[in-house]
Amino acid sequence: MENTNTYSCDEEAFNMESSRLLAENAQLRKMMGLMQENVELRCVLKDHERKAQIITPPGQHKKDHNDLKEEAKMVNSGTQIDPEKVKKCQRIVGEIAFQLDRRILCAIFLEQQRLYGYRVPYIKEKIIEVTTSPTTGKVDEKLRSELYQRYNHIMDELRKLGYNPAVHPHFTEYMVNTYGITKDRNARTKDLSSYNDPQYLNKMITECMSSDIVKDIIIILNCLVYFAREDGKSLLISPSSSHSSV
Repeated sequence: MENTNTYSCDEEAFNMESSRLLAENAQLRKMMGLMQENVELRCVLKDHERKAQIITPPGQHKKDHNDLKEEAKMVNSGTQIDPEKVKKCQRIVGEIAFQLDRRILCAIFLEQQRLYGYRVPYIKEKIIEVTTSPTTGKVDEKLRSELYQRYNHIMDELRKLGYNPAVHPHFTEYMVNTYGITKDRNARTKDLSSYNDPQYLNKMITECMSSDIVKDIIIILNCLVYFAREDGKSLLISPSSSHSSV
């Protein structure tokens, strides 16, 4: 009887210690995740600063409404474009970049209903995270393989359009952070109807955007056109047509 009681006590102590270690493990993983996010944010900020120096000459501050008049000059013909049109074009460029990132994430993480905290530059790290149990560390090898297959397939298709996985994920984030996104994405307006026309967008971007980034903007536009053809949706889809957290 004494041996049985001793065994029960040892088992209970073992279970308690296991639970404690699992809780500590989960907490450590959470802290590591926060540290990783902090590092990622620092890298993005540095990258944004570097690209800002390339796109914006040193000492030049963010353009106000009057400064847009200078940016609105066409490089080739010298014809001045309406500053409001330039501002509108910049906003739609930000929307195109945003929509492309959402389409990429939605196409890879089909099982996820919310994409808050998911970023295209760190898809591989996110695949590892979502396929690893935070409590046991066990890896869902089947899901991880599926996610990598989707990622590789999409990147292969986008590369054909000039997309560079090492460059354009950061470029699209920079476009969104610099120009924002359209505020009336659900509205049925004449403008938004035109914004779903790739030829119209191509012409507008070429006329209104700085010549040194036009090529990359056209690349992300062509990538968005690819997704629209694949999923049968319009270029600029409303939030309700995608994952709930976009």
